[in-house]
Amino acid sequence: MLAHAHRAPHAALRVSSSTVGTRGRRGGGSPHDTRCSSRQPASIPRQRQRQRPSPYTTPAAAMAATSAPATATSLPPLRMVALDLDGTLLRPDSTLSERTVRTLQELHSQGTMVCVASGRPAPTVRRFARQLNIGPLPTVCFNGACAMLLNDGGNPAADANEKGAEELGSGRGQDEVWFAQTLDMGVVSAVLAVAAELDLPVQYCLPDKSLTSPVGPNQTALVAFFDNLVGPEGHSVKAPSLAPLPPLAPPPVAAADDTNAAPEWPGPLPPPLKLIVITGSQSRADELAVHARRTLSSDTCHVIAAEVHVEFLAPNVNKASGLAHVCGALGLSLDEVVAFGDANNDVEMLTACGMSYAMPNGRKAALAAACRKCRFDNSEDGVAVELEALMADGAFGDLGRALPETGPKASVEMPAR
Repeated sequence: MLAHAHRAPHAALRVSSSTVGTRGRRGGGSPHDTRCSSRQPASIPRQRQRQRPSPYTTPAAAMAATSAPATATSLPPLRMVALDLDGTLLRPDSTLSERTVRTLQELHSQGTMVCVASGRPAPTVRRFARQLNIGPLPTVCFNGACAMLLNDGGNPAADANEKGAEELGSGRGQDEVWFAQTLDMGVVSAVLAVAAELDLPVQYCLPDKSLTSPVGPNQTALVAFFDNLVGPEGHSVKAPSLAPLPPLAPPPVAAADDTNAAPEWPGPLPPPLKLIVITGSQSRADELAVHARRTLSSDTCHVIAAEVHVEFLAPNVNKASGLAHVCGALGLSLDEVVAFGDANNDVEMLTACGMSYAMPNGRKAALAAACRKCRFDNSEDGVAVELEALMADGAFGDLGRALPETGPKASVEMPAR
């Protein structure tokens, strides 16, 4: 999901039964009158397999089963919160409320890890990381195609000018990429061909920027429309071409005094983390997604339809797979994570985590996948309300230890108690 005006509740169109688990029922009740079982998608590596019910049960009979906060039991506590942004954590105007920031800061101060899991590219997550001001921020971006540590979270001075937010390495220290999965270049060629046939622009998503090469007034207008939705940090960089190119021959040596020689287009482009075909409307996005499913098999790419665009990712890439890599880097299990989401691109994550909540105004697939439903939506601090209730019930446990080293460039330090 990308922006406030169109929170893009993604519809995952190629989801096989092997990537979405099943949930246990109690007495055949509603999808929310359940305990979460261990429902790890088969394609996701995990640190340990535990076939057990969720550590949470409905606390009070007076509370409706679809909205009551969870109560901790003697089973292992939650140690991480995984948060979708648009339509979930962010308000409809794409901002964080003071209550949400205060609640997440309190969680962090008590030793709980906070992780963002979004379809957004990394540069557009930065301003929220800085607003949270809790230090390095574990992040799943590009709908799971990249898992990383944003190292400039909590350093507002690092972004004194807005241009710095557009660079992956801006801010405090170097970001650390734990995992990145790119698209096959054959799929790239096929998607570009379909988009060209339909006169639709493509956004070519790299870790540090997104490239576009619009042709004609229609494509140019759609790119401008999409850039306005994602905000200044996610604006497209214009490129001469997005087509995969053969290696270029070495350019001729210019004369010593030829200072005005035009730079050669370097090509070929590196493989993208994902491609976005901008349609401008939900109906056209749905039509394109159906066409893409017929053209490209599910073992070549994962297709996600949003309100104004269609995304193409590598097979089996989703927020759950990305979150599994974050957990692996930090020495946690998905069973120790509570996830919040609202859309179809959150389904795998909501299914895989030990505890999960869907927004009350979310898509049907997200509501069915989640263990519980938030009592309030994103315009009423719905996530903060549930997190405060979980804290009050003792659902979160202090890690009580420093997390392991994550690589030569960075380690994650837990806040002091």
